[in-house]
Amino acid sequence: MKFLIISLIILKCISYNDVTLFEVNLNDLIINLHQNEAKSLDLDQARSAILESKNNNSIGCEIIPLHLKLETQELRIIQDINFLETDLNNELNYRQFISMTHINDGMIAITSDLIVYLLKFNYNFLSSHDFHEIGQQFAKIVWNFNLTKLTNAIHFEQDFPKLLYAPSSNVAFLLQNDRAQLFSLAQIESQGSSLSVYEVPSWKKRIYRGYTKEIDGLIFSAVGLDGLDVYIIVEKGLQFIQNIKIFHEYQQINIIDFSIITKSSIDRIYFVFILDKENGLFLSEIQYKEGIIQYEFKQWIEHQNGGISVDTKNGKNVFCGYQQQSKYYLIEYYINLQNGYNFIIRKKQIDSRIIDVDATDEFVIVQGINQHTIIFCNDYDYLSTNDKDQIFKHIGLRDFEFFNQNYKLEGLNDITKEYENDDFFFGITSQTAFLTRFRVQPISIRCLYHPQNSIVGDSFYYKLQYNMTHKNLTGFLVRYTQNVTINIIETYIYENDIEIINVCLFAFSFLLLIILVKTFSWLDQKNKIINKINKLIENMKLDKSYKQDNGPQTGKIDETSVFQIQNQSIIQQ
Repeated sequence: MKFLIISLIILKCISYNDVTLFEVNLNDLIINLHQNEAKSLDLDQARSAILESKNNNSIGCEIIPLHLKLETQELRIIQDINFLETDLNNELNYRQFISMTHINDGMIAITSDLIVYLLKFNYNFLSSHDFHEIGQQFAKIVWNFNLTKLTNAIHFEQDFPKLLYAPSSNVAFLLQNDRAQLFSLAQIESQGSSLSVYEVPSWKKRIYRGYTKEIDGLIFSAVGLDGLDVYIIVEKGLQFIQNIKIFHEYQQINIIDFSIITKSSIDRIYFVFILDKENGLFLSEIQYKEGIIQYEFKQWIEHQNGGISVDTKNGKNVFCGYQQQSKYYLIEYYINLQNGYNFIIRKKQIDSRIIDVDATDEFVIVQGINQHTIIFCNDYDYLSTNDKDQIFKHIGLRDFEFFNQNYKLEGLNDITKEYENDDFFFGITSQTAFLTRFRVQPISIRCLYHPQNSIVGDSFYYKLQYNMTHKNLTGFLVRYTQNVTINIIETYIYENDIEIINVCLFAFSFLLLIILVKTFSWLDQKNKIINKINKLIENMKLDKSYKQDNGPQTGKIDETSVFQIQNQSIIQQ
């Protein structure tokens, strides 16, 4: 159902430091509505919207903000029957998953008793439209191996070990504060009965180790008071390059997280957003050149203590989680990497504890313990929004990652075309692996009036404003403004019912047409048969008459006729 007839009139163009804002007026929108009848109108491509009532008592219409439709499946791997008495007496009280990492077409996960699992995704199932939440079809376990045969027990008093996959060399690392092991993913995928694990002697022992990431063969590791360690992957190991400890004018540092945006893969130049727990968030530029790390401090984004996590996908919307006085906050910054211009878009209090922050181009997931929050990027704050946080629960969530479309997958040449509309993230809980497919649902207006708050013949007036941006046009924002009128009407047939009736009438007319065609066809066929029979009878009569006139005579001869013939013969003589 189409409500909107658009007539664009650009009223004014406002230029800010980093964005050009276009103000556009649209024709009035009129919606006829029955009592107890719900209607919705999608605002496709809108990034934010507000709906202001011009009637003080009008509460029938509201904005439904951007949100995700989530579909989740879980694969239970660790069963209760697998627990032994010794499992209940270890340091974690029971066997559980502690770390996972994304590989080309699946993931590898490790348990507290050093059992490594290799899971491969079922892409045919993931791309199907009918995605059942109940089931375990999204992946299968193709291999597992007990690392206790090859390495010593993990020291849990330090921290949980972390798995890291390096796609540039197709190797995986098991990282701890004081040691690191390396093993080949190709050997894992061969599903053999053995696995070669190599110690990494160049791995620096640290008291604290936070986020660690591989990019273009370089490994960056946040190590708290020791700053930032940088390694390069070499054959069957790592080579330590440099420790960066002097970042800014403050001598006391505590680097707990960072996020990297590639400036040039060829020259190995990177923008790095570094989170200092004590001093706040700042931007740096790091280049690896001829075996040396060149570091350059760019600017402070904000001085803020209590930092927890930082992440960005596009380098423009940067999300940072903080803790202040036992309260948790998420701050979204807008940052222009070209000229350094930045400001705070918004600061939101999060009701649950913040464990981690993971961003995409469109939204961020604030990971808690059992309750997690989805917040959409706001782009620009020139229009206030009434966005409501979307909360989803996943009890015992340990870790998750978003599907990386840049990975080359077995049997699929162009994964970006295959999954451009079906994005998903996956991870582990204490005992299961899970996958969640998400789809962004657009902003919409929803109207519903009850007899308690409306009378037939009433009209309600609203002012609608919404922002739109374009992925290929940065620095431009279009704000649409439109007056909306809601008329409460009474008819015997609802608009939706009219649509149903029209469909039924069309179906009935089509069926009647088929019946008429069939009837005329049957009558025509019947007439043809009758004509054929009549023609056959006529031919039979003609044939019989011909035989009577010219055929041989049999039976008794009429004596009168014979007499007449004889008399005629005598007269002629």
